Amino acid sequence: MSPRPTRDEARLRREFLAEAETLLEAAGSALEAVRAGGDDPSPEAVNRLFREVHSLKGVGAMVGLTGIAQAAHQLEALLDAFRMGRARADATGGAAARAGLTALAALVSAVAAGEADPQPDPALLDRLAEAALRQPPKEPSGPPSLDVPPDLDSLLTDYERHRLAENGRRGRRLALVALDLPLDTFDDGLRKGMAEAATAGELIGTFPGVPGGPSTIGFRLLVAAGPSASPAEVAARCGGHLEWTHPPEARTPPDRTAERPAPPRGDAEAAIALPSPTRGTVRVAMEKVERLVDLAGELALARGAVALALERALPSTSDRAARYELQRAFGHLDRAVTAVGKAALSTRLVPVDQLTSRLDRTARQLAIALGKQVSFQVFGGDTEIDKTLADDLGDPLLHLIRNALDHGIEPAAERREAGKSPEGRVTLSVAARGREVVFTLEDDGRGIDPSFILAHARSLGVLGPGDADPPDPLSLLFRPGFSTAARVSSVSGRGVGLDVVASNLAALKGRVAVRSEKGRGSVFEIVVPMTLVQLDVLLVRVGDASFALPTTSVARSAEPRPEDVALHDGRTCLREEGQASVPLVDLGTLLGLPNAAPAAAEGAVVVLEEGSLRAGLVVSSIEGTVEVLVKPLSESLPRAREVTGAAEIPGGGLALTLDAGALLARATGGGAFPLPETATA
Repeated sequence: MSPRPTRDEARLRREFLAEAETLLEAAGSALEAVRAGGDDPSPEAVNRLFREVHSLKGVGAMVGLTGIAQAAHQLEALLDAFRMGRARADATGGAAARAGLTALAALVSAVAAGEADPQPDPALLDRLAEAALRQPPKEPSGPPSLDVPPDLDSLLTDYERHRLAENGRRGRRLALVALDLPLDTFDDGLRKGMAEAATAGELIGTFPGVPGGPSTIGFRLLVAAGPSASPAEVAARCGGHLEWTHPPEARTPPDRTAERPAPPRGDAEAAIALPSPTRGTVRVAMEKVERLVDLAGELALARGAVALALERALPSTSDRAARYELQRAFGHLDRAVTAVGKAALSTRLVPVDQLTSRLDRTARQLAIALGKQVSFQVFGGDTEIDKTLADDLGDPLLHLIRNALDHGIEPAAERREAGKSPEGRVTLSVAARGREVVFTLEDDGRGIDPSFILAHARSLGVLGPGDADPPDPLSLLFRPGFSTAARVSSVSGRGVGLDVVASNLAALKGRVAVRSEKGRGSVFEIVVPMTLVQLDVLLVRVGDASFALPTTSVARSAEPRPEDVALHDGRTCLREEGQASVPLVDLGTLLGLPNAAPAAAEGAVVVLEEGSLRAGLVVSSIEGTVEVLVKPLSESLPRAREVTGAAEIPGGGLALTLDAGALLARATGGGAFPLPETATA
């Protein structure tokens, strides 16, 4: 029995697992890019994969995981052979790299399960070593002689020499682009130049250059131009001029007042710190992030309180200069607090790509296991959601993808008989909608037959003999124990499936819906609320209660006169342009608040609008617009379904935030507001 880890060791293990998860995700994406390149993968993809594995080796060694460090070291050796051209990233080499990364993932999973120091399979280490020693076939002729400038030649690393020679051997045009950048903005200029160089071809290296004056700094980019760009075009796109090309090409020398010798290598390296793509990243515990978000919310409340105090105090101040300075200072404070709030919230957000990249790899591997041809695409991967939400959505989405591939997409032969392309299509679209995120998974498979679902549910006992058919037969898919699989496999058929999706989403306060057409495919839509949202809201009061309405759904507000209210088609409406066209509903009555209904002629009206739906909510008073931090409410609290959360408001107290879409759906669904006696039809 292994000794129980100390508190510090347990903490280090937790930190390692968090870091390893991120590194393995990035390495998996890089490996897919390497393998997509066939025998000639992108050097950047190989380098990216090499860096992630190297980092995993380092963090594993730091916490004493010798097995992970050993496996990562052997895989790193293979990837270095790819980088340096000593081995070929062909089918054999690529398969060995995938096996190595899969083994690393398994070792990390073993650590998560509690193993002290899991060790790799010796046969795997031998396979990686053999793949690294496989010599690529010799080319009929060696690399051409490159007349590289002597000062540049002395700066080249072995890897840069290899890439220079490899590009020269392949006949690609080489360019040394000189940049002369303003000292105060050189980092932006350098990043832009490097990005343009990578887009136009391969950026082999970045080196010190000759500054054009006392307030500038010089850099040089060594680039292998792509087939669609000449060296001169590459230089222009990078914002510099050509200093050297291979093969030489005619060019107009740059207009320079005097040629300056290149600085000695040591001085240049001591003076210039090139930006690193890994700098600026810090791992922060979620508790600290949440505290930062809370402090940003408190700042916003304090700003609101200051705004109210200034609104009361400034009119009585006779000193115009002091009044102006106070207003100007508050303007600066307002902008700063808004920026802090957005920055704090952004620390909790991650792009959906972090989730969908895992799903993408799983879908491809599953399609191979099922022997099906499937194209899997993701749209909206740059949508940002809470990190905790991204973690919790992995299982529900994975279940739906498995369901689409196993039950939805037909085998190639069956698709041909149905007049379809032999390759099935599965797409996952992600989009933000208000304070919700919508995931739409669509396939072009065989679809779902409602009559089959009903019959199968009765055969399984999911529906009893006396149970009526549900209005939506497809909802039976989410009942516990329901499965349409004819046999048990590693993918499905154990009676555990879409019911897990429904239960997991219920825990996230989300929902799932499905629609399908037989022979055409199915669409599953998952809707989940954002855990934490900063919103501009209109504060209103109904009696003693405060409510917050998203300003994006507020068309206008008004205090109607009795003659502005009329009865139209049995409903109380607000006149617009002489026509009674906006139905009025008391917000207190709509939410079930006791004794809170003002008369329409005495209260204020907020007109909400979303799509084709419009309605006027009658409230006691309108308090103005503020920015609030909306937090979720406990599930144990009873409340109307239109209530989405709560927010602290300036001056103290809480306001319940409302879902404008849900309010409009209920408000326009029926129920007339009592007509004041003075109103006319």
